[in-house]
Amino acid sequence: MFAMISLRRNGKMIANRLNQLRFLPLLGAAALLAACGDDDAVTYGAPVEPTVEPAAPAEETAPMVPAEAPVYVGVWAARPEWCANAPGSGEEAPIAITEAEFLGYENRCLIGDGQEGTEGGYLIALSCQAEGVEYQEVVEVDVDGETLRLKREGVDETVFVRCPDKGAAPETEQEE
Repeated sequence: MFAMISLRRNGKMIANRLNQLRFLPLLGAAALLAACGDDDAVTYGAPVEPTVEPAAPAEETAPMVPAEAPVYVGVWAARPEWCANAPGSGEEAPIAITEAEFLGYENRCLIGDGQEGTEGGYLIALSCQAEGVEYQEVVEVDVDGETLRLKREGVDETVFVRCPDKGAAPETEQEE
């Protein structure tokens, strides 16, 4: 930027003066920035109103609709009277299946890949922990209305009935 001049004045180089001058642009910029602000006009903490209205989504944009939960999601019991108990709370308690977890008595499984079969059943990969032991297994689940059939390798099929939602009004029989 600056050319070095090798002139001497009283035994000192003029280059020293040029080294001092190279900071002038920085001092000028700092002075300009300080002059730009008007402290009296600034209101700190005041809300900033948008100056442009947000654009509406295009008409061809489809609304986001959450996917339905698989039919096996719910609370299921081997006997209807067990529905009164909390899932996984004892031997006579229902199981709870969410989209991500299977909760039974003394076992809890994370649900991995779930694939729907051609006849309406599902193959569900589970990563489980039961009494401190970790294991993986694939179970077959078939839902027919309010009945769930669960088949595990080497174990007889277990049949469950869907428990009513806790928030739902109890079903009563009407006399005629």
